[in-house]
Amino acid sequence: MRLKKNSIYKLLFLSIIGSLNATGYWVKYGWEIFDHVTDARTASLGNTIIAYPISSMGGFIANPAFQFDNHSIVELTHQSRFAGMVNSDYVGFRKEIRKNVPVHFSILYEGIGKIPDTRSMLLDWGADGVFGTQDSGEGNGIIDEGERLNVDSIKYFSQHIFGLHGAFNKTWHQWQVGIGTKLLLHFIDDHHAIGIGLDLGFFRHFNGFNFGFVLRNIPSSGILWENGTIEGTLPNIDLGFNVPINMINYGLEFNPILSIRVNPYNRSLDSDIGFGTMSIDTVIGMECKYDNNLAVRIGRNPLGTMVGGIGISWKRISMDYGFLSEDSNSGLGNHHLITLGFSPDWLVEKVSR
Repeated sequence: MRLKKNSIYKLLFLSIIGSLNATGYWVKYGWEIFDHVTDARTASLGNTIIAYPISSMGGFIANPAFQFDNHSIVELTHQSRFAGMVNSDYVGFRKEIRKNVPVHFSILYEGIGKIPDTRSMLLDWGADGVFGTQDSGEGNGIIDEGERLNVDSIKYFSQHIFGLHGAFNKTWHQWQVGIGTKLLLHFIDDHHAIGIGLDLGFFRHFNGFNFGFVLRNIPSSGILWENGTIEGTLPNIDLGFNVPINMINYGLEFNPILSIRVNPYNRSLDSDIGFGTMSIDTVIGMECKYDNNLAVRIGRNPLGTMVGGIGISWKRISMDYGFLSEDSNSGLGNHHLITLGFSPDWLVEKVSR
C-alpha cells in the first residue's frame, strides 16, 4: 500500500512540475469516457441513476455516495458503438483497502482504430495543376478547379483512452456522502496526456422518495498533454429523483427516475433550457422488476437518444443487456451493451469442481 501511495504522490508531483510553464485552456470535453463507458443496466436507464441506488458497479460512477453492504460482484461489459467504429470495455469490482473501508473501482477503456488523416491528401497545386508555379489557388488549402485529392496520401491513426475511477463513501448526518476520484490516460496518434479529476456525491432517502446530487469536476478537472498544454474542465451539477412504487402482492416494483443536468458553461443548441452560457437538460428512466430477479428498463439519455434493456439476476450471478437507439443526427446506427456480473467465490467454486 505504501508503494502505491508513493507512486500516486510522484504522479501528482510530476503533473504539477510539468504544468508550471504550461499553456492552459478551458474546454468542454475530455471526460466523456466516464459517461459513455458503463454497464448495461446504467446505460439502459439513460445514465439517470443519480438518485436510484442500483446494485451495479456503474452506479458508483454516476453517484459515488451509493452504499451496498454485500456487493462483492465483479462486472464485465463490452460495448460496440457507431456500427463497430468505437469499442469499449468496462470492469468494475470492490476492494477493501482497510477493514470496513471498501473502495469501488471501475476500469474503463475506449478505442477507435483506423481514423483517416487527410491533411496531406490535397494536391494543392493551383488551377494549372502544376506544383511550384505560384498560380492562383496554389497552397490555399482549398480544392480549386483543376486540383484533386491523392487517395494514396491518406494516413491512419488510432485513439485509445483509459480511465480509472475509485469511489468511497461515508454516512454524515443522515446523508450518504461519497468521493469519486478519476484518472485518465489519453493516447491519440503519437500524442499522450494524463488527467486527474474529482466528483463529490450526496444521497438521502426521504419519506417515500430518494434524492441525490453530484458535483462533478470540482474545483476543476485537468488534462496535461506531453507538450505542456493543459485542458481544464469546469464543474457541473447533476440532480436526481427516484420514487419507488412497490406492488408486493404481485411481486412488482416500479422505479421512475428523473435526472437534471445543470452545466453553467456548456450551453448547446440541443439543450432543453438555456440561459446565456448555462444549459439545463432532463433525462428520464424507468425500471420495472418482477420478484427482484427479472427487470425491464427504458429511458432517454442526455443526448436525447431512446434506450432500453432487460436483465436477470440471481444471488451470485447476473446478466444485463442494453440497447441504445441511433442518434437521429448521426446516422451511425444502433449499438448494444452486454454485462456479466458474477461473484468471484462462485466462479472459484465452479472451476474447482
